[in-house]
Amino acid sequence: MAITITVGNYKGGVGKTKNNILNAYEFAKKGFKTLVVDLDPQANATTVLLRTKKLHSKEVFSFDKSLMAAIKEGDITNIETEIMPNLSLLPSYIDFANYTTFLDLKFGLVAEEDPAFNEITKRKISYFSELIEPLKEKYDYIFIDVPPTKSYITDSAVLASDYVLIVLQTQELSLDGAIEYLGDLQKLANIYDGNFEIVGVLPVLMDGNASLDNFVLKNATSIFGKENIFKLKIPNMARLKRFDNTGITEYDRHDKRVIDLYSLVADELLERIHYFEGGE
Repeated sequence: MAITITVGNYKGGVGKTKNNILNAYEFAKKGFKTLVVDLDPQANATTVLLRTKKLHSKEVFSFDKSLMAAIKEGDITNIETEIMPNLSLLPSYIDFANYTTFLDLKFGLVAEEDPAFNEITKRKISYFSELIEPLKEKYDYIFIDVPPTKSYITDSAVLASDYVLIVLQTQELSLDGAIEYLGDLQKLANIYDGNFEIVGVLPVLMDGNASLDNFVLKNATSIFGKENIFKLKIPNMARLKRFDNTGITEYDRHDKRVIDLYSLVADELLERIHYFEGGE
């Protein structure tokens, strides 16, 4: 049964998607059968992973069915795309922006003051958990990528997950987004019976501003707790931006620097999961 991880923050541009797919990439290289589920209508994870697929296969990818179309049919198990050995993708497309409307039509609209509001909302944001359940039998780990805003999409991902990884860029707006996200995670646990753990906060450092990095990290540590901040920090690396255009490559020393770092990040993530799963 797969362990499922949502990678999130309510601030865009903090490296959430990059850290999602690179951790998944490293998990696959370590021999774990891994799936990336792209729940962001912008489909950035899909774009980068499909470019990565071209480096490993001559197979031409085409959308026979979008994720939204599969959800409407009640079965998302038939749109998996293999990226490379041990790594597959559930690709997103712009029409996934209609997911909230789909849930409203399926379960009904209800005002917040209605006594049934929480019950109906729980049914809406739990629905994706039902859809993804059959896929959990096929994989060791599932990484879910989400938009950087609160929505039924982000709530659905969390309720389908065992763990949440918060990505924190060392700037105040990113910290604000992480704090807001933490508040919503607590509500999802308390009001909607979310059964997940925050596996940690992964810092992504700003460009050459050590005083700001340290200031934000100090504040984050006081809010989230020292034990919840990853020991490894992601420095600003230009090669990460290049992966947007090329897919994930391993051609030169700049690639190797990124890949070697994320191998260590994946190891720390695995150690943290092992701890929560009852390991020593």
